[in-house]
Amino acid sequence: MTVQTGRTVKKCMDFILHDSGGVLRSIAIDSINGIGVVYEEEDMTAFQDSLKNVLSGHGDAPIDITGPFDNLVVAAVGTLSGSHTVLSALNGVTTPLSVDVRLGVRHAWEAGEPQFGITATTTNGYIVTSYTVNPGTSKYAASLRMMGGSEAPAWGIAAES
Repeated sequence: MTVQTGRTVKKCMDFILHDSGGVLRSIAIDSINGIGVVYEEEDMTAFQDSLKNVLSGHGDAPIDITGPFDNLVVAAVGTLSGSHTVLSALNGVTTPLSVDVRLGVRHAWEAGEPQFGITATTTNGYIVTSYTVNPGTSKYAASLRMMGGSEAPAWGIAAES
């Protein structure tokens, strides 16, 4: 496989997470807030400093997604599962989930291309903290946050499990 380089488009991205049974599922998304780890900034500037100084605080890796309401049955990774089927069962559950955002470059993702995520353990992973459906637009909105005490998700080139 030759790894592609260059710009890509949304249709080459795959959003994957564990379902309530612990199996990885792909779901359709229309938008994602951005992925990566962001750090709060603590102001450390003294009056005599000529420039503002900051100290990096705790990291956070929130993920907010929206997409089409879909109650299809669950399917294998690579085939879309129903967003409602997967997300409605996860909302408010405190079992850590694996999340894998795969960014294929000009084609479907292959190992060796960028991905961001975390493989769940008993103490690491994401939890779904909000899942709502707008009947007027037939769209869902979901928020995923890191479980307390988790290690940070990371960029890589190999699929999460």
